[in-house]
Formats: sequence, C-alpha cells, structure tokens
Amino acid sequence: MIENKRINDPGGVRRRIIDAAYDAFVTQGYLATGMLELRERASVSGGAMAHHFPAKRDLGLAVIRDRVAAAVRQTWIEPLRTCADTPTAIDLIFEAIIGELTQKDRVSGCPLNNMAMEVSQHDAEMRALVDAVFGDWHEALSAKFAADLEEKRAIGLNPRTVATLVIAAYSGAMTMAKASQDVGPLRECRAQLAALLAASYRRP
Repeated sequence: MIENKRINDPGGVRRRIIDAAYDAFVTQGYLATGMLELRERASVSGGAMAHHFPAKRDLGLAVIRDRVAAAVRQTWIEPLRTCADTPTAIDLIFEAIIGELTQKDRVSGCPLNNMAMEVSQHDAEMRALVDAVFGDWHEALSAKFAADLEEKRAIGLNPRTVATLVIAAYSGAMTMAKASQDVGPLRECRAQLAALLAASYRRP
C-alpha cells in the first residue's frame, strides 16, 4: 500500500516526509532524529524514503527550504507587508504567536532558530540556507522600517540595525520561552519592543 502511494502520488509522499521531518526537527531536534523514526512518522517504506531523500542531510535541506522559510514568510514577512506600520505589525505578530503557544500549552521554539543552533557548525550548505532565511526576514523588516521613514511615520531610526534588534530580541525571547515552557519572555519582549519603537513613531 505504501509503495502504491509512492508510485501514484510521489509529490504527496515527499510532502508527507518533509512534514514529518519538520515536526520532528522542531520538537526534538535535527541531530536527535533518526531516519528510521522519520520513516515511521511519515508511514513510508525504506524504498520511498531513499528515493526522495537518500540521506538525512538531504531532508534537512528540504525542510529548511520548504518549511522553515515558509514559516518565517507566513509568520513575519507577510504580516509586515499588510500592516500600516512596522510597530503595529510586530505587535500583532507577537500577539498571534503568544496566543498560538498559549493554546498549544507547549513551546517548541522558533523553527529557524532551532535549526540554526543545531546545523550551523556542522554543514556549510545548511548554514548558508539558514542564513539566507534570516537574510530575507531581516530585509523585510528593514524595508518596512525604511518605508516608515520615507512616509514620515517614523524618525531617527536606522532600519537595518533596528531590524537586527527585533530579530535578535524575538529569537532570544523564544529560546527563553522554550527553556521555561512559558510565554512570559515573549510577553515581556513584546512590551519592551513596543515601548522602544514608540519613541521613534509619530502617532495621531
């Protein structure tokens, strides 16, 4: 039955493997997850796994490209594009993340941060992919801050350095929340970023 699914729907099997790997890598770690476990999680045969992903490294690269990058786009980059200004977007993003984690009653951490801490010292290609995702995130934030300056909504800030601060603060708060299994650090980070940015923004 598994083989028939692979033959009839190879794209679906590939997606199922990547989904299973993404969940495992985020919740328990890339290095701690074995290929046999991933086969069982995805309910695929050894042949199907080997056909799509001959090695765990291939799967790790696919997870970063197809899932981690997408998670950052959905969670951060798209809201930045649709909100009136950057502080509003950041506050809404934090609100959504805190709400989701509170509902789940479990903090797995930032998928990008998790992968970065595990793979960056072990594999140059994976490190480059992770860095590119951080780069896209940073560029989106920088561009939004720059637009706020151009349209006179903000004054006296450096878009690139403030974008770095936001990403670093969020990533650190998420790591602290993961360690404590409590969203408190994210709440505090949200409040402090809002207060910091308010000094540079003109409000009606």
